[in-house]
Amino acid sequence: MVAEADQGNGRSLAERLNALFARVRWADSHGRQREHSTAEVAKAVTADPSHPATLSRSYLAMLRNGSHTNPTLSVLEGLAKFFDDHRAPESPPITVRCLVAQEDPEDALLREQLAGHQVRKIAMRAGAMTPAMREQLLKMIETFDQDTPPGPGTGA
Repeated sequence: MVAEADQGNGRSLAERLNALFARVRWADSHGRQREHSTAEVAKAVTADPSHPATLSRSYLAMLRNGSHTNPTLSVLEGLAKFFDDHRAPESPPITVRCLVAQEDPEDALLREQLAGHQVRKIAMRAGAMTPAMREQLLKMIETFDQDTPPGPGTGA
């Protein structure tokens, strides 16, 4: 399923998995952000009836340390589903494609947002600004965000 060598963005499956563990966190009873444990993720993936994957803690640890590099599609689906279900709502979706480095979800989100002519025009102009000017522009945008009531389709 996943080639041993790095693919796409030049990162191995182990690096991508470890990045997901670092990025997708949960808050404990004191509000501190915690990383999901390898055992917790393996147990949750195995218990999820929406896919056929079973995953032991030791196998997931081997995927994370790079000693195993070729998981089945069902294992990848289970891992992607776990991390997607636990990601922050504003973060891009986590898919099997991002696990196999065919597409970084942040790049896909950026491409989607830059598809509009006006957005590209604003981005090009902002790229030509000084850092101080960009900071002022960001403050103005934040002010607009606070003044704009949520409308239909904005998710609020």
